[in-house]
Amino acid sequence: MTQAIAQNINEILRFKERIFIIVVISIVISGFSYLYLLRNAITDVVTREGLVKESRVISTRVSELEAKYFIVKNTINIELAREKGFKDALNTSYISKKSLTAMADHNEL
Repeated sequence: MTQAIAQNINEILRFKERIFIIVVISIVISGFSYLYLLRNAITDVVTREGLVKESRVISTRVSELEAKYFIVKNTINIELAREKGFKDALNTSYISKKSLTAMADHNEL
């Protein structure tokens, strides 16, 4: 009887050792996973900040170019066109086209 109890105790101790090893390995793996994911999150935030700054610079540049475009657009007029050699058209003809729409009559298509 005492031998059976001793075997049971030894089995329980080995089982506890295995559980302890599994728990320790799980904690270590969880720790490394946490550090890896934390590093990736920090890297993503830093990258995003750089992209936001770059976006602001590009947006500012686009605004400047739009302002220049409107300034140049407002300087174009009929006098400038004639100065550059454009002439008024003597014959003007227009082409009409029936538009294709989803609500078109059956006879139009």
